[in-house]
Amino acid sequence: MKTKLQSIIERVVTYGVIVICILVMVYYFGSVSKKQKEAAVAKNAELASLKKQIVEAQEKLVERKEKVKKINAEVDEKEAEVREKFEKLLDKSDNYTIFIEQVQRKAKALDILIQNSTYDSPTQSSASSKYLEFKFNATVTGQYNKMKRFLWEIENAMGRLVKISNLEINPPISDKYGNISMKLSLSTFFKS
Repeated sequence: MKTKLQSIIERVVTYGVIVICILVMVYYFGSVSKKQKEAAVAKNAELASLKKQIVEAQEKLVERKEKVKKINAEVDEKEAEVREKFEKLLDKSDNYTIFIEQVQRKAKALDILIQNSTYDSPTQSSASSKYLEFKFNATVTGQYNKMKRFLWEIENAMGRLVKISNLEINPPISDKYGNISMKLSLSTFFKS
């Protein structure tokens, strides 16, 4: 049989253990809740920072779109200007023989001999249907320095766009008089 004192001690111990368990639970849940609140506050701060960065990025995107729009407008303006200048330099396709005469005059002025020249009638340009491309092929012979000057003048001093589309040096590179011979293909454009 239990004595009254044993009974009281058991109750005090039991109630003490229950109180200790409750205090431990309150402390544990309080500290976990505190850590969770701190983590939530940190995440909210991080989220606010990210939202701020998104707003700043969207503002920068709008600015850049405006810059791109301005640049595109400038490019379109320059393209129109270049196209206009290019078209001013173009003759009508009926005048392609004038181009041949210009090449022959340049060659004669620089003592370049044109041999075996051929040409194709102006055909539709691959760049645009608004233009016709004219190709002139020739074998030319002359001294190296004069040949170099002739090629430069063909591309830069004809008053029109002329490109050397093909260039082959015929062997030997130089004959006994110091002349070189090359096959040359020139292209120019006309209005269609």
